[in-house]
Amino acid sequence: MKNNKKWPLFLLCIFLDIAAVSLIPVNALVVNFDMPEFATVIASLAAIASTVLFFAKIKKAGILKSIICFLSVLTVAVSIFGSYCNPYWNSVVFRTNVDYRSKPYDYRLRSRDAVKDLEYAMKYLRKLHPALYHGTPEDINRQYRVVKNRIEQRSDISKNELAGEIESVLSVLRDGHTFVRGVYNDKIVKYYRKWTDAGYRITAVNGITTDELLELKKSYYSYEVPSWMDELMSYDIVTEAGLDYLGFDIGNGIVYTLASADGSVRTGTCYPDDFITVDEYRRLYSNDDTAAAENNFVSYEIDEENNIAILRLEQCTYNDEYISCLRSMFEEVKEKKIGNVAVDLRGNGGGSSQVVDEFFRYLDIDSYRSVTLSWRLGFVNKNMGNGISENKKYEDLLFHGDLYLLTSARTFSSAMMFAQYVKDNRLGIIIGEAPGNDPNGYGEVSCFMLPNSGLYMQISTKRFYRADRESTDELVYPDIECSSKLAMEELYRLIKEK
Repeated sequence: MKNNKKWPLFLLCIFLDIAAVSLIPVNALVVNFDMPEFATVIASLAAIASTVLFFAKIKKAGILKSIICFLSVLTVAVSIFGSYCNPYWNSVVFRTNVDYRSKPYDYRLRSRDAVKDLEYAMKYLRKLHPALYHGTPEDINRQYRVVKNRIEQRSDISKNELAGEIESVLSVLRDGHTFVRGVYNDKIVKYYRKWTDAGYRITAVNGITTDELLELKKSYYSYEVPSWMDELMSYDIVTEAGLDYLGFDIGNGIVYTLASADGSVRTGTCYPDDFITVDEYRRLYSNDDTAAAENNFVSYEIDEENNIAILRLEQCTYNDEYISCLRSMFEEVKEKKIGNVAVDLRGNGGGSSQVVDEFFRYLDIDSYRSVTLSWRLGFVNKNMGNGISENKKYEDLLFHGDLYLLTSARTFSSAMMFAQYVKDNRLGIIIGEAPGNDPNGYGEVSCFMLPNSGLYMQISTKRFYRADRESTDELVYPDIECSSKLAMEELYRLIKEK
C-alpha cells in the first residue's frame, strides 16, 4: 500500500479509539438500556486491530505510529476501566429519561423474569459494594439462595413482593444507603395529618402493634439503627403501596389503633376511598404560605429579640441558591450582631457533603477533622482522604458566636455528616435525636432500575470512617437528647439561660 493511504488508516484508528472511549459517556447519559461490560472489550479489540493493520500496511510514518500506539493503549485502559471499574456503568444516576413509575406496585412478573431481576441486583451488589470486595459474605449468599428458590417455586410475583424478597438480601448488609424499592404515584391516608395534629400516633395496624410489625418485617428494610427503620415503616403504614408492601389488603379495610400522650385510645378504619394522592394530601393541609415555603429547600430567619439566626435546611443540595442564602444570612448576622446561629437538620435526608464545607467557611477555624474513606471501583479499592480539611474562610463574614444543630432520626447521610463534623470538631451543640445512620458506614450510591420490574435500586460504593478516629460511639449522639419535635423549644431554652 502506498504511503498516500496512511491518512485514511490513521483516521480509521482515531475514529475507532474515539468510538471505544465514547461508549462510557453514551452509557451514562444517552442510552436507556443496559450495555454489557464486554462491549468495551469488543470496541477496544477493534481499535487494536486497526492499529495492527496500520503498522502492517504503513512501513514508514514513525511519528504517526507512535501517536497511534499511544492512543491505542490509552483507549484500551480508559474503556476497560470505564466499564469494569466504573461504579456508574449502566447506572441511571445521570440519565434524565428514566420512568420508575411505569409499572404499579401490583404489576405481576413471571417467575423467570423476577429471577433475572434478582440476578441483576446481585451482579451490581457484588461489583460495587465495599463489603463484598473480598467476596460475597456467606450470610448474603445464603439469603440469596433462599430467595431465588422461593421465587422459582412460584408462577408469578408482584412488583412489591419482589421488592421485599430482594430487600431481604440487601438488608443483611445493615446499610441504610443500599436498598431496592418501588417508586409509585402513591396514595396516603387523608386523615393522617388530622390524627397527628390532634396528638395521636399509630400504635397498631389491623390489631398488629407497630413494635410487632417492626419485628416481623425487619428484613424488608435496610437500616443501620432501629430508629431509621421505624421512620421508614411509619410512612409505609399510611400509604397504599406501603401497606401492600407489608402484606395488608386495603380492599378489606385497614383498622388503625391510635393513642395519645394522655393515654386515650381510639380506632379509625380506612378503605380505598380514604387514600388520596400525595398532591391532594398536600393541598388538603397546606395554605398558600406553607406551599410557597415548601418550594425552598433552604431558608433562614433572624430573631433579633432572642439574638439568634436559624437556617432551615431540608436537603443537602449544594447550588447557587444554597450559597446565596448562606451568604445573605451571615451578612445579616454580622450587620445585626447576632450571637447565635442554629441549623435545623431535622428530616434532612442528605445529598452533597459540600454544603458542610461551604457552611464552615463562615467559621473562624483554619482546618477541621473530616472523614476518610475507601471507594470501591469494581476490582479496585481506592483509599482516599487524610482526615483533615483546610478551611477556605470568608474572612469578611466570619462568625464568632455559638453554633447549634437540631437533628432527628430522619437526619441522614450528608446531613448526619454535618452533625458529625460539628460534634467531632467540638464546634457547637447538637440538640434532638441521633441521626439515622452510622458515621462509620457506607454511602455515595450508584442507582439502577431493575430491567423487568422497574424497581429502583441503589448501592453504596464508599466506606466512610468517622472524623473522630477515637470515638467509639455507634452514632452521632446529641449533646442534649430530646424528641425532635421539642428540639426548637429546647434551643430557645438554652439561649434564654445563657
